Amino acid sequence: MSVNVGFSNLVRQLLPPHKRQPKRLGILQAFVLPLTRLFAAFSEWRTNIRMMINVNSQVKVFEGYLRKRYREPVAIKIVTFEDGLLPVCLEEEGTTQQPSFGDEVADMVAIPLDGEMRLLFGDVDFVVYIPKGVNADLIGAEVEKYKQALTTFKIIQQ
Repeated sequence: MSVNVGFSNLVRQLLPPHKRQPKRLGILQAFVLPLTRLFAAFSEWRTNIRMMINVNSQVKVFEGYLRKRYREPVAIKIVTFEDGLLPVCLEEEGTTQQPSFGDEVADMVAIPLDGEMRLLFGDVDFVVYIPKGVNADLIGAEVEKYKQALTTFKIIQQ
């Protein structure tokens, strides 16, 4: 729940109606102006702290955090390897994955061997792609702070 205080409106509401002349309101709102700036800085700090508290090592959450923190809306991308296996679900869930046995090879779905998709990443578990303008050392420090233990990563600057 984010609370934003309208200080100029608060000053107006705290004055009795018969004392709400424009000059008097202007003077009192000038007294409250430093408090308005202080609250704006606090509100920005509060938003950043709430964002940092909710960050975890899930790919999309962490990717969103990095994009917001470094003001790169789509340029920062985290890529992990997928096992490449077929999606399996129950018939009650809606769709089912039926194996296709057709005459054409195009109907067959390629299923990788165990660990085959991991070989595409070499010796790392995930790759972080960043644009040229972003400092790779800062991104590396952020990734180290929030990644899971014993996982390795590589930063590629494009």
